[in-house]
Amino acid sequence: MERLALTFDDGPAEWTEPILDVLSANEAHATFFVIGSVLAERADLLLRIASEGHEIGNHTWSHPWLARDCDDERVREELERTNRVLEDLLGSPPTRFRAPHYDVDERVAAIGRRLGLEHTPGHVTPPDWDERCTAGFISTFVLQQARPGMIVGLHDGVPPTTRASRSRQPTVDAVGTIVPRLRERGLECVTAGTLLGAAW
Repeated sequence: MERLALTFDDGPAEWTEPILDVLSANEAHATFFVIGSVLAERADLLLRIASEGHEIGNHTWSHPWLARDCDDERVREELERTNRVLEDLLGSPPTRFRAPHYDVDERVAAIGRRLGLEHTPGHVTPPDWDERCTAGFISTFVLQQARPGMIVGLHDGVPPTTRASRSRQPTVDAVGTIVPRLRERGLECVTAGTLLGAAW
């Protein structure tokens, strides 16, 4: 069966659990790029993600624009602080990271590599962070563009700096459509690490 990777940014959050339920029901796996500053209050959810065979990646401590706004020390601190929390909670550090807003350049990528982190791109990235997006738009966007070998980037949470009233329910509803449809097409949803290979 051909493969693509599902990834989720900005969690863990209240929308992570229903997404995990959909993945479990469809024997699908994903990578969750988590924000370090919210992990203390969501430790149980993080452990569920790991226990169900999903990959956990680093999405920085506070969700800044890394290449645009952060000097080397700030980039290192954002990634290293989240690495430490994940290692404390899970027993091992992550091996992948994703820069918020995909704001990465060679400088940021190199700092990540020195911390044992490889940056993970996204090939199909609907603007599901925009509150105007409907579940129908998100699912159509993904299903029209998804191909074997691609990485789909979605959001299961809201950054701590964003208005708290925002909801990721449209993404949850879209995932309920996307995952079984991909399976019908013969596409297996796997983690980014599985798709890209454990060795880099």
